[in-house]
Amino acid sequence: MLIMVCPEISFEFFPPRDEAQTRRFWCTLGCLQTLNPSYISMTWGALGSASQASLDILEPLLKDSRVPVTAHLTCAGETRESMLDKIATLQGLGINRFLALRGDLLESSKNQSSSAEQSLTYASDLVSLLNERDGLDISVAAYPETHPESHDWQSDIEQLKAKLDCGARRAITQFFFEAETFLCFRDRAEAAGIHQPLVPGILPIHDFAKVQGFSQKCGASISPDLAKQFSAGHTKADKHELAVEHSLKLCQTLMAEGVDAFHIYTLNQSALAYDISAELLSVGEQPKRGPDMGAAA
Repeated sequence: MLIMVCPEISFEFFPPRDEAQTRRFWCTLGCLQTLNPSYISMTWGALGSASQASLDILEPLLKDSRVPVTAHLTCAGETRESMLDKIATLQGLGINRFLALRGDLLESSKNQSSSAEQSLTYASDLVSLLNERDGLDISVAAYPETHPESHDWQSDIEQLKAKLDCGARRAITQFFFEAETFLCFRDRAEAAGIHQPLVPGILPIHDFAKVQGFSQKCGASISPDLAKQFSAGHTKADKHELAVEHSLKLCQTLMAEGVDAFHIYTLNQSALAYDISAELLSVGEQPKRGPDMGAAA
């Protein structure tokens, strides 16, 4: 008989950009911290003000949060020297956990000619750079349905293996909505010689129209049945219950297949992330519902 154990849960946030978003962020964090997640992660913008927004929230976050923090770090448009400066800044704040990403290519990066100062090209370059420093915990991204720029799944798996072989400890996946999507991806990865943990990224369906937009951009598929479920007329409470049920079924199916960790994309909202995670962590017990402290206005 298969006995399920409590999975490790982690949460992803994005840096708030105004006072209202900042209030919601801290309320959401306070709510989700009560579940004792393994860590929380903070996304990283492109060059300039977007990356500064990440730095602005990371400093108070590291002072006020008791949960380990992973900083996303993108290398598109960065030189080795500028990237080393950013890594040193983040380490100076006390961060030793990183999610290494290429990030979106800026037009200036696309048009650069080959030179000693050319921007870093791949996430594997960033992993190698991070791995030059001792004691860092490095993760990378993975795409169960392949990266939108990949030619096919085989080349995508090869790119993933290259990132992991450069020194990353695990891969956290882009979101998906069917358990079979992840399980097929895991089989392909293992057949290619990937042995590091593959952590499923779970996106609760807060707003189906927005999720459809996210999915089109990153190549995540939505089945007609799922679209039909969430497109039907429902009250706000019904939509919440439907979203909880869908994510729980997805995670529980994966747990039955040996998955023991999940990374929840919160969108800086607590209600769904709390209810789903509390249920997963209860192992059969009925948790109390958390307050909707991070719900969208």
